[in-house]
Amino acid sequence: MALNLGSEFLVSMPPIETTLPFDKTVDNHATLTKHRDTYSFIDPYRFKNKLRGKVVLITQAHRGIGRSTAIAFAQAGASVCCVGPNADSLEPLLRVIKEKYGTPTLALTADLVAPNAAPQIVKLVEQYRGPVDILINITPASYARPIDQEPNIMKDWWPSLEACLRVPLELIHAVLPSMIERGQGTIISTTMLGAVIQAPYLSAHGTAAAALLKFHHHLHSETSSKGIVSFPVHPGLVPSHLHDPNMPFHGQPEYIGQEPEFRSKFVKIAGDMEWSSAGLASGTFLALCADPRAKILSGLYVNAERDLGEVIMKMEADWGEKVREDRLYLLKVDEY
Repeated sequence: MALNLGSEFLVSMPPIETTLPFDKTVDNHATLTKHRDTYSFIDPYRFKNKLRGKVVLITQAHRGIGRSTAIAFAQAGASVCCVGPNADSLEPLLRVIKEKYGTPTLALTADLVAPNAAPQIVKLVEQYRGPVDILINITPASYARPIDQEPNIMKDWWPSLEACLRVPLELIHAVLPSMIERGQGTIISTTMLGAVIQAPYLSAHGTAAAALLKFHHHLHSETSSKGIVSFPVHPGLVPSHLHDPNMPFHGQPEYIGQEPEFRSKFVKIAGDMEWSSAGLASGTFLALCADPRAKILSGLYVNAERDLGEVIMKMEADWGEKVREDRLYLLKVDEY
């Protein structure tokens, strides 16, 4: 989704507060092992051919996490249906899958924000590959801007919310009837830290992520008894066009603006951050779908940067009761 304010707005943009408490907002005192790259429990080799015969639908498959996810699921033997903006963006991915794994693929091009695009995509998958067994909603990167600097809330902010919230909900709604009829199905949607912490200037993506996380809680409560498992997953701090430290900000008018001090500080933060690999996210998705033990986490917030094997083991042991009693891994408000 292209977002462009136009140079006339950037020129007139007033200075922006440059206090960026990102170090505090992303701090997490969890006791679990932290990962930034793939590790043994989520290694795709562990699940080779484990998903043969399964049909997986992956959005944003043309780049980054989506591309890595398509390759991981192909390695597991699944029929991989990839959604991208155009055929050229998907062709290199499909060629790699064909040459390395030989699993069935389906290229689907669409602007998913367009009316009825999401259900039409699902119909095409059902027509050419069969009912969707696994849906992977990769939400696109949004943009950063102070809410009071939005020229028009409907111009960029609301379209971002639609791309990051309405589209995944439409896809989920479209695959549910078949999944419920068959009594099985797995749904994964990416969320972000902005869903559970307050990071400045990310209100559009943070609002969408929080709503999608809450939706998954509801989805689990309504469909878990019908054989559906679902996971809202924070994929890790994976670089995107939103915060790529190697991409000059002056050429990206959708960014926070051209105020020099802010731009300098934001670039430094991006350069100093310890990024996660796309393989961390795709391996986590694959393990959640291919390891039956992962069902114990259905409906709960999953952080890909925490050791998934440890989480499952502790949930099976003594964590399960405490998680239920204290309502951990859920979006909630704690009161005194």
